Amino acid sequence: QARSSYMDTEVLWGHRFTPVLTLEKDFYEVDYNSFHSTYETHTPACCAKELAQSRREGQLLGPLPSLARDAGTAG
Repeated sequence: QARSSYMDTEVLWGHRFTPVLTLEKDFYEVDYNSFHSTYETHTPACCAKELAQSRREGQLLGPLPSLARDAGTAG
């Protein structure tokens, strides 16, 4: 059964799902152990609308928080 909506407590702001697909000997393999795993990414604390408005108004936002464990990962 597929879900089409989520509770607000189920959404993790600034997180992405860990990749679960790998190519092994010309076949895709799925790692179901990390199917629900996420990792934190560099994400503003505000929504896109507020970020765009701040930029239009010339307000400078501080730097994004440093996430040491994300060093070297593409985001």
